[in-house]
Amino acid sequence: MNFLDNYSSASQFDEMLDEQLRVREHWQPLLARLESISAEELANKQAEITWHLEDNGVTYNVYNDPEGNGNRPWSLDPIPFVITKTEWKTIKQGIKQRAKLFNLILKDLYGEQKLLKENIIPAEVIYGHKGFIPAVHSLGLMEDFQLHFYALDMARGPDGKMWVINDRTQAPSGLGYAVENRLTMNIVSKDLYPEHAIKKLLPFIDEFKKLLKKLSKGDITKAALLTPGPLSETYFEHAYLSSFLEINLVEGDDLLSKNGALWLKSLSGLKPINTLLRRLDDRFCDPLELRSDSKLGVAGLVDSLRQGNLAMINPIGSAIVENIGLNPFMERICHYFLNEELLLPQIATWWCGQSHELEYVLEHFDTLIIKKIDRTEAIQTHLVKKLSNEMKQQLKNSILQNPHQYVAQEEISFSTTPFYANGRIEPRNAVVRAYALKKSENYTVMNGGLVRVSASKDALLVSSQKGGTSKDLWILGEDDTVDMSSIFNTLPYVDVSIQTMPTRKAENLFWLGRYLCRTITTIRLIRYVVKKMTNFSRYEGALSQESQLILEKSLTHLTMTYPGFLDEKIAYNQMSEIESLIKDKSKQGGLSFTMEMLFSANVSIKSLLAIEAWKLFDKMQKEWKVFNRKINSPTQTILSELDKFLLYLVAYKELVEESMYKEQGLILYDIGYKLESALLTISKARSMLCVKHEKSASYDILEGMLNSCESFNAYRTQYKSSLQLDNVLEFLILSPQFPKSIAYLTNELLEDLKALPKSKKYLSSYEEPAFQAFSSLKLTNVASLMQIEEGGTVYQKLDEFLAKLTAHFSLCSMELSKTYFSHYDE
Repeated sequence: MNFLDNYSSASQFDEMLDEQLRVREHWQPLLARLESISAEELANKQAEITWHLEDNGVTYNVYNDPEGNGNRPWSLDPIPFVITKTEWKTIKQGIKQRAKLFNLILKDLYGEQKLLKENIIPAEVIYGHKGFIPAVHSLGLMEDFQLHFYALDMARGPDGKMWVINDRTQAPSGLGYAVENRLTMNIVSKDLYPEHAIKKLLPFIDEFKKLLKKLSKGDITKAALLTPGPLSETYFEHAYLSSFLEINLVEGDDLLSKNGALWLKSLSGLKPINTLLRRLDDRFCDPLELRSDSKLGVAGLVDSLRQGNLAMINPIGSAIVENIGLNPFMERICHYFLNEELLLPQIATWWCGQSHELEYVLEHFDTLIIKKIDRTEAIQTHLVKKLSNEMKQQLKNSILQNPHQYVAQEEISFSTTPFYANGRIEPRNAVVRAYALKKSENYTVMNGGLVRVSASKDALLVSSQKGGTSKDLWILGEDDTVDMSSIFNTLPYVDVSIQTMPTRKAENLFWLGRYLCRTITTIRLIRYVVKKMTNFSRYEGALSQESQLILEKSLTHLTMTYPGFLDEKIAYNQMSEIESLIKDKSKQGGLSFTMEMLFSANVSIKSLLAIEAWKLFDKMQKEWKVFNRKINSPTQTILSELDKFLLYLVAYKELVEESMYKEQGLILYDIGYKLESALLTISKARSMLCVKHEKSASYDILEGMLNSCESFNAYRTQYKSSLQLDNVLEFLILSPQFPKSIAYLTNELLEDLKALPKSKKYLSSYEEPAFQAFSSLKLTNVASLMQIEEGGTVYQKLDEFLAKLTAHFSLCSMELSKTYFSHYDE
């Protein structure tokens, strides 16, 4: 197959073709291999790559997604971005030089500030940039205040050399995706590119582990990766890296700064943390000393750094060296510190805070790109020639008002690279991100990187948020053979100790159980009520008005969506209330609201689950969002959709329970599920069974109670008689053998609670109410519960007994949360 048909690049430099449209020498074997296979074979390889990535759950989050599905599958091109061994050697030296240089700049700016005192850098470039953090000034003199991890973005310029576009020093992203890309390409390349050897990335991960071990003083259990949380663009990568690096993944709420040190809030108490790999931008790290409205960081984190009790990759304040205003002065800085020329070229940059440079910018305005020195989402890059005259004038006025805030750069045409799309190869713009780690007095560079490709042939912007995709970076000629066994034999790390589990993850497991039980129970009762209302049940008999009202009101009591069916006006528009109960996200306790809570709890514990559970849950989540957007659906459609989601939820429940074992956190999920199951059974019993009904209505209500617990068939097996209240009470409340009875659940709950870490040998504050519930259930009988005054209509003893059980279980949940899910003192 001839892939070069219609391959035409508008760029001044193409990675595969030279100026005479001849294939470059290092591309020839690769292209020959591609042309030796059919279009169908390459399409199959692309499908295989997609399958591997989806199978591993590789995703990234897209902000403000119009489809409402921010979680997108990661994409990878089957054609790698290739660089020769000789060229890479030069690039590596340039990356090391730049990393060393930024480390020296960082330590100086937060230390002696010689660069400012000797006018190497204008003070306005530093103090006018939001990345300079006065709160950490003088920390640059500390040994661990280093630029431990560095990344830079490069693209090939028209001269054929790799040019630096951006430097990333705060919390460089993409390493996890680069590793996953390499693992996937290693699998695919065995038969797609059998003649090509690929350098392993595992040594770089090993170096990262060594760095963490060194900073944590030999105890890597005291290291953690700080993530902004599941809504972060690259949350998958955070979980992925924490697993490979064998450290805990934590959010700000998991940590506590106390007495100048940092602590992890775990189930067994506070555990010391002395090393933090952070994925938060500087100003979000500490609401006490930095950005007061941040919900992501840890109050007192800066003080832990100041006291010397915490090492951080990278230190707070690192954002200052991402300052594009430094570019015009980098040659001077390089001579000052290293007495060397810069090895990697930069885009020509003019800082507008200097009069001569400002004059040049204004004279050549239409040919330049204007940027602010601060890198924030709110700040745009202005390609001046694309602006209207009015916008140009507004931009000029802004520059003249605050010239030190702006830089101008020349417009450069960067290279294109072959990309497989729609059955053919076409040129796309690409940016290479490379990574370096501090090692002794030097840096080590990863032999590979993350290549991001523009979303279309005509797009100049390279961004995952804008629909871009990725490539693997290959250094040709590094090895004679491909040895991938060490990577494949390296299993991701999973901390299986419940003792050290962060409280947030523990709480999410607990609430996953509760919300999953609540969702399943709510759907079952809604289905039963709707079927009976519309005569869709297998028993075609219509409900009496009394039983219909009781079942509808039980739905409101179960979900606590008052006034709901307690409002007499609803009787004239029952399906409207049902649809609102199902789809209204703002209705707390409703099905849509509970689903959203379940989705949220699931995200933080995905790393503990089997990949099948991930896939099933993602499928359910996507389909739920589609269903939830539909309005005025026919009743039969609603029932059909609810049946489908109930199947998803029950299957997910089984996958959760077989994915984990108790020491890994299943016990917390079990406790949550059993507590919720008991509370919901009590809620239904109080609203359905505590009032004496006519015989005709009683049957429908007892059937509804059993069906909502998925216990109707089990009851029929146990009791051969017709439905009777005393038997139903015995079966669902007091039976020690039936797994869904309150007595059985309480006994199991007590066993689970015993397994939680505690320092006291006697009953804890959360075990006491559970034991009281257990005792009450043991000491009662159906006859006493069914006592009723002559002529009375309410089983008062039953209602009081159930109310007492509710209080016990609610107190158990509250005390459990107070004990394990929040630590503010040892």
